Amino acid sequence: MSEDQDIKKMIQQGFDTVAQGYDHPSLSFFPETAKRMMHHLDLNSDQLLLDVCTGTGVVALAAAELLTEGKVTGIDLSRGMLEQAKSKASVQNLSNAEFLQMDLDHLDFADGSFDIASSSFGLFFLEDMTHALNNISRVVKSGGKITISTFTGEAFSPMSDMFLQCYESFGMQVPSLSWKRLSTKELIQAQFEEVGITKVNVHHEPLGYQMTDAQMWWDVVWNAGYRSLLNQLTEQQQIEFKEKHIAEINQLLGEEGVWFNTEVLIAVAEKK
Repeated sequence: MSEDQDIKKMIQQGFDTVAQGYDHPSLSFFPETAKRMMHHLDLNSDQLLLDVCTGTGVVALAAAELLTEGKVTGIDLSRGMLEQAKSKASVQNLSNAEFLQMDLDHLDFADGSFDIASSSFGLFFLEDMTHALNNISRVVKSGGKITISTFTGEAFSPMSDMFLQCYESFGMQVPSLSWKRLSTKELIQAQFEEVGITKVNVHHEPLGYQMTDAQMWWDVVWNAGYRSLLNQLTEQQQIEFKEKHIAEINQLLGEEGVWFNTEVLIAVAEKK
């Protein structure tokens, strides 16, 4: 198995693991971002939209509600995530949304198949973002739109830094945070320029909520990407890690709590 395949397998397994809890209230920034993406897209009801790295279908289903005469196709590597998305589509009675297990590196769609392509908190996970964005652009028609979302560099601070420092104290290697690759307006615009797209509007969305209890942070950790790091620890280490880290977070929060910053950037680009 190649290094690229190893990375994809790790991502797939990581998201399969957290699929059941990915719609937890602690991760409210996902549906809130989806709503704001829809606002910035200004959709027509008959358009065709491809949602890449769709996860549990948060963006895809938000779009499907608006595209009453159109259709949404969501793709992802994680079967666990797709099962959640399909279940939600069924509950919401959204028959204009389909979900497929597909590798972004091998999009099985003809050129110009979609009016819009979206990828919410997904592009930065790809090893070669330029290749991925080129693939996405290929299946969007001329004059169509591509929208992505990402966290800013300050998102999750200082909780995330404290988590990684605690993780390192257990003798583990701290990885770079993937969203940092697209954490500024300039980085996003430069990435689109790499694929020949220069008409890009980047919207800053100052999301967040008051965090008053360490369990609220642990819910974020346990139900999102940080979980894959915890899975590298032994069972006993996980118990010790949680005890140590929760104590640190409680000290940070004090009696009044602190603002939990989950601000995002939403880019809407137009293909020539």
